[in-house]
Amino acid sequence: MTSEMPDILISTRIINKKNKTYKTFVKYISDDFRKIQESKPHKYIKTCWEKYIVNCPIGERTQSLNGKIFETIVATCLYREGILPMFMQARITFVPNVDFDIVLFKEEKYSPIGISIKTSLRERYKQADLEAVALKYVHRNAENYLISLKSSEVDIAKRKMREGCMLGLNKIIAADTEEFDELIFELKKQKFINPGQVPIIDGILIKLGEV
Repeated sequence: MTSEMPDILISTRIINKKNKTYKTFVKYISDDFRKIQESKPHKYIKTCWEKYIVNCPIGERTQSLNGKIFETIVATCLYREGILPMFMQARITFVPNVDFDIVLFKEEKYSPIGISIKTSLRERYKQADLEAVALKYVHRNAENYLISLKSSEVDIAKRKMREGCMLGLNKIIAADTEEFDELIFELKKQKFINPGQVPIIDGILIKLGEV
């Protein structure tokens, strides 16, 4: 990256500092994700992930780094599609012990959309569903989506959903298929906002001794 080029990952706050995720994305995928020439969201996901897998040596890849890179790819895709504002690694008031990968907040019905991003599902869809249930317990109109890479694992998880094994997730989606494009299309119809800070208690405060 030349000094004249904008440091887009940092300036957008998709990545807050020049850590391993940042260095890996810039070195092996792109120093400016806006310039990747793919018209469809799922093709952008596939292109970025293939660049990472082909160019990044196996010895440098870890399960944690894989997850961070995939999360960054999805976030940059949302940014490219103008689905903003979005919150990454988000915590929501009254939903304890849950860090959502990405949260969007709809102006309509004043409700959140939680997006969980997993490179591989296996049994991890259960964690995503529990987090989705916790979000819907607080925000009844919330939506929850689980996005993964492996279509075979997505198909298994979808079967579990049809069997009634999940309560919180709205959809499970393979990011490298046209089903992901459909999700992006639906999200682009929405207006998203920054809901601001929500006080824990809103009311008239009565304290002892104030007469």
